Amino acid sequence: MSLTVEKLNDDATFIFAFTPPFAPKTDNRKFPGAFTILIDPWLQGSSSYLHPSFQEAQHTGRCTINSLSDLQEPPDLIIISQEKPDHCHQETLCSLPKNTTTTILATPPAAKKIRSWDHFDEDTVQVLRPYNPKDDDSVFRTSLPSYTSSSSEGEITVANVVTKYDVTGLHNAIGITYRSPGSILSALKRESVNLTELLNHQSPRQSTAPTQPKLRQSKSASRLTLSRSKDASLSAPSTPKGRPRTASPPRKPAFDTESIDKTYTSPSRPPAIPPSLGSRSRTDSHTSTTTTTTTQSPLNTSAHREKPLTVLYTPHGISLSSLQPYLTHYLEPQQASSNSNSTSSPPLPSNLKNPPPPAPTPSFRLTALFHCLNTETNPIFLGGTVAHGAPGGIKLAKALHARNWFGTHDEVKVLKGWSTLWIRSTRFAAEEVRGMLRDGGGGREKGKKGKGMEGGGCGTEVYCLEAGGRMRVEG
Repeated sequence: MSLTVEKLNDDATFIFAFTPPFAPKTDNRKFPGAFTILIDPWLQGSSSYLHPSFQEAQHTGRCTINSLSDLQEPPDLIIISQEKPDHCHQETLCSLPKNTTTTILATPPAAKKIRSWDHFDEDTVQVLRPYNPKDDDSVFRTSLPSYTSSSSEGEITVANVVTKYDVTGLHNAIGITYRSPGSILSALKRESVNLTELLNHQSPRQSTAPTQPKLRQSKSASRLTLSRSKDASLSAPSTPKGRPRTASPPRKPAFDTESIDKTYTSPSRPPAIPPSLGSRSRTDSHTSTTTTTTTQSPLNTSAHREKPLTVLYTPHGISLSSLQPYLTHYLEPQQASSNSNSTSSPPLPSNLKNPPPPAPTPSFRLTALFHCLNTETNPIFLGGTVAHGAPGGIKLAKALHARNWFGTHDEVKVLKGWSTLWIRSTRFAAEEVRGMLRDGGGGREKGKKGKGMEGGGCGTEVYCLEAGGRMRVEG
């Protein structure tokens, strides 16, 4: 699975494009099992909070498009993380048609604000309630259709993690997980699969044939072909050239993907049945034939579920204590229940007398963290901390073992209004934050001494995409 991140402005507007593991690396976002999310769109025009005389902001950087109608393909989902105008921008959202097919998922205050505009159909705007570990319905879920009747559905989940007693309402986080629909390709972990041989493993079945040695899998085996349709179905394997098609009654595959051997028999001979399928063999010494009765169990669609891709979007930052219930009760169990395609660590050199112990593998790793790098503070009477910046982001990156950290909401805007007179900002460059990560997050001066090595001290890489920047992250 992969996540492609595209930034539409220099601030906090992103497109997240999730794709299944076997999708081609193209700009086509309509591949079966793919899903796109647009978050906090603010394109053209100013944003004003309460009144222009109180606070008004304008972009200083460019936007890649002028309105949402300029997108090549409408997103499957739009998420509005909070009701502030730089996140819930009326001019930008209303550039969508009234009868748009895209669902707008907004936090309660933002949903109320959008509905007050009376622009969208009633069922377009849905409310994303605060996350509650005791209430499963507090997590928004949408299923992705399975490719076949014997494979599992995919799923997108969205959660709104809030900070208690947050007067400003700024410090929340949007948690997103993506799991692609299950497929034969992802289950068997191969470049190609011969469906003809797999479908021949029907239950029950008897075969009498001389036993044959097994051959290695050939790369010329039939490949799966995918076709885009409304039900995201999986098309049948193509017939080799020169071989006539023959009609055959439909039959349901009944095989256990876990027990299928990684080798194949010669195409001209019956396939060998793996012993793990519960077969009983009886060999006649005079005829050198083997009679095999095989009974297969139904396909286990959840046995090969991959770890989901996980995203945390918190443009102003959130404390680890506020995030902990979501991490403990939702994210970690999601990954623990998956059968990961994890790879073992490379072997240590044999000439080491006292080899160091292998580094512990974290039980959970966040795919992408979207968090501000710069800090912003106001006087207490105006809310205090506005953006946690790099110091707060480092705590989250370390606790979540984040693989990637994308700088978010760090644009230097044109600010007007009397409430902006007291804002104090501290800017951090990506190289500086990498050094702080590597040195344990010990402060700015310590971070400046670092070389900004890739990955930092906790295996986190830091990126600052410009408007129009795009990056693909593999799951």
